[in-house]
Amino acid sequence: MYCLNLPPHLRYRPENIYLVGVIPGPGKPKTDWEINHFLRPLVDELLQLWNSGIYYSRTSKYVGGRLVRCVLVPLVCDLPAARQVGGFGSYSAAYFCHMCNLRKEDMDELDTEKWGTRTCEDHREAAEAWKDMPSVAKRKSAFKLNSTRWSTLLDLPYWDPIQFTVIDSMHNHYLGLLQDHCREIWGMNTEVDEEHQGDEEGLQPAATYETAASETATSESAMSDIKTLKHIHTHLRDTELPSWVNPVPTNVGAKSRGKLSADQWHVFCVVNLPIILIPLWYHKSQLHRERLDNYMDLATEVVIGSLLETSEPVIKIYEEVALRYLHSAKRLYNISITPNQHNSLHIPAVLRLFGPLHAVRTFFSERMNLDLQSENTNMKFGA
Repeated sequence: MYCLNLPPHLRYRPENIYLVGVIPGPGKPKTDWEINHFLRPLVDELLQLWNSGIYYSRTSKYVGGRLVRCVLVPLVCDLPAARQVGGFGSYSAAYFCHMCNLRKEDMDELDTEKWGTRTCEDHREAAEAWKDMPSVAKRKSAFKLNSTRWSTLLDLPYWDPIQFTVIDSMHNHYLGLLQDHCREIWGMNTEVDEEHQGDEEGLQPAATYETAASETATSESAMSDIKTLKHIHTHLRDTELPSWVNPVPTNVGAKSRGKLSADQWHVFCVVNLPIILIPLWYHKSQLHRERLDNYMDLATEVVIGSLLETSEPVIKIYEEVALRYLHSAKRLYNISITPNQHNSLHIPAVLRLFGPLHAVRTFFSERMNLDLQSENTNMKFGA
């Protein structure tokens, strides 16, 4: 937990982060009751901070003392943890989204007017009904109907699980949209054999490359062929970046490279690829131009989501390019919409409620995880 009242350059320092506890492994808690046992002590403290507050006898600005009240507002985690802690079903549940009423079988629906909106009242009612079920079997049946479980966070009278469960842009944008477009849609992934020789430079959707369904499409486009990768690698080496931007590995996309971090996907996709692909594809063919336009909509979406300031006109641009990206991706690559792509269309709601996304994403918690993993332990509990 961290304090939003502090300025950004202070709120993420280790001394300003409240580590409530560490859940012991080796596996994660079950989705029904176990997670609530770990949350209970935190909720008890938050209830005291909400109901009566805590009186400090003296602070730096109030020598006579100060009554302090605190609330928990954004729940910032990766998607599986957010769904578990908030009492929602996973992305494979019947109602896969925590913000709207779209069902899993209708995930390809891009008309947002048809989605419906979840409400805090409906969620609380369904969660209470789940908790009051007399048996595990009846709880499972109830969950199948509405994809809702009880979370002890609902004991906080002010907490709204629909609005306050944040869609984390680090995972949604950097490790989600950008990585999936390169690896899944284009076929640029760590499984590509570096010795494979493509017929021509270009871009090929992964599904087309794997199935060879269209000989024309195969010859016109493949990010996974060695010629295109060599072109990208050459320009990565030749591109000079500002000193505050960390360069990505110059063998990105090759089998020997392995995985990239969230920051590396960000730099590669919004800095390097536009520089490389615009002159390569703009005059190549109509198909390449359409795929370039599609990709630039994605890059624009992610850039807006990374801004340190935002406004309603900027958020509306996000909505426009995000929808256009998915519409054209379906047409150009014959893809099915994924839960992560669907969630990206809810990012404007997060922007409107919390402002720029840098304040409510998981970089700080990932750094904390790294610090904890670096601690020397004897790998034994209670010793």
